[in-house]
Amino acid sequence: MKSKQSRVWKAVAGAMLLTGILISLAGCGDAKAETKEASDAPALQKVRIGGDSAIFSLQFRVAKAEGFFEKNGIDAEISTFSFGIDTLNAVLTDRVDVGEAMDYAALSALSKGDLKVLSLFSSPKATSSKLYARDGISRPEDLIGKKLGVQKGTVNEYIWGKYFETFHIDKKDVTLVPLQSTAEILAAYDRGDIQAAWFGTAFFDKAEKVEGSKALNDQSAINIRTKGFLVAKDSLIKDKPQISAGLNKALAEASQYITDHPEEAAELAFKEVKIPKDNALREIKNEWEFDVRFNQEDYDQLKEIKEWSVANGYIEQDFKLDDKLALEGLKEAFPDKVTIQ
Repeated sequence: MKSKQSRVWKAVAGAMLLTGILISLAGCGDAKAETKEASDAPALQKVRIGGDSAIFSLQFRVAKAEGFFEKNGIDAEISTFSFGIDTLNAVLTDRVDVGEAMDYAALSALSKGDLKVLSLFSSPKATSSKLYARDGISRPEDLIGKKLGVQKGTVNEYIWGKYFETFHIDKKDVTLVPLQSTAEILAAYDRGDIQAAWFGTAFFDKAEKVEGSKALNDQSAINIRTKGFLVAKDSLIKDKPQISAGLNKALAEASQYITDHPEEAAELAFKEVKIPKDNALREIKNEWEFDVRFNQEDYDQLKEIKEWSVANGYIEQDFKLDDKLALEGLKEAFPDKVTIQ
């Protein structure tokens, strides 16, 4: 009897051992398959990105936080600068690979180095920037003889130039005071060191609290709506053209996320660049258009601003705009989003 039981237990033990071996082999097969699949996946491309300290850089930050860069083959490292033009200066000095700038500032940088425009990806509305003035200034002509704050090299410089042109103010009849940041401009405006300046949505409340302050105009008074462009060094995309497609895909996904999840995007804006959530939410919902593209209107605006800037001495070295466009990556990602003749 014992011999029979022994034989039964040996048979059971053998079956269990065989099952274990089969499971183990199957597991090894799965592990090998997973390892092979991982090894077959393309390596992420390291890209250093410069973003400004405002809503303009929000798509970068959302794409990083939500994994859209990684999903599209980009290992993104984001550094923060005061203005968009600072990010392009960082590209020119090889501190970052990719930057952002509004049209005028982008053109100014394009004239200085071997940079390329990859796409338009963000546009503030004309109402997102207002001219505030104090000390009894209530009309454009009251600016004559006054000190005005300006961020040199930024689109703010172009906006002032168009404002003077629109309202027939000789630039020689005002004093443009160059300042380094919007916070510095606000402080100078509050002290009375300058009597007028342009402020973005996030600073409307603060500008309005300055004694005697009044909003004169927004950009619609001078028929301007600025546009933001993605810019990179030519060598980056020439060596690795897939980077441009990956960047544009990630930013397009981030744009949709911002539209679908404005609250979460506003929280990220506060976390990353300390914009109060309510202000960020107002900007996201009312003052910005997030759209990755490059159409004929975008091209025409760049061309018009370039010609104006050269004619008025804001850009010293002229260049061919077509030579500064690298839209192949955008075309690969979104063929219907590139519509220039």
